[in-house]
Amino acid sequence: MIWENTLLAFEEDIKERSFIEWLEAHTSGFKPLHRYEGTFEIKSDKIVFDGIDKKGIKDLHLEIMINDIIDVYYGFDDIFKGREERSWPWNKPLRITFHYKNKVRKTYLFVNFHHKMGIRTSDNEKVYEILSELVERE
Repeated sequence: MIWENTLLAFEEDIKERSFIEWLEAHTSGFKPLHRYEGTFEIKSDKIVFDGIDKKGIKDLHLEIMINDIIDVYYGFDDIFKGREERSWPWNKPLRITFHYKNKVRKTYLFVNFHHKMGIRTSDNEKVYEILSELVERE
């Protein structure tokens, strides 16, 4: 399955966000806090994100093997707090914690970000259910 219009940020992107980035995430017409925009794909053995860095530094191609995923979480946490998203509690981030190059990394996604009846939303709940099942099998 492939989803377009996916937004992604790593843990450090959220922690180091500027006031302007926070303000944009709370303004109508703008998107939730993120650094990369692209596609998200679930394959039988891995997930793949291909995106463009909105800061223009570098594009991102990220492949995470399903057996490298430690945790999948749907909701706000101590890093991506509700105050970071204008449409909370409706538009919750999807957090994926995983092993990558001998480190534990966290990424936050809004998969298929779109508006529904004027409210920002995504397919995160559906993707959470799919990924949770895949991770449990591993």
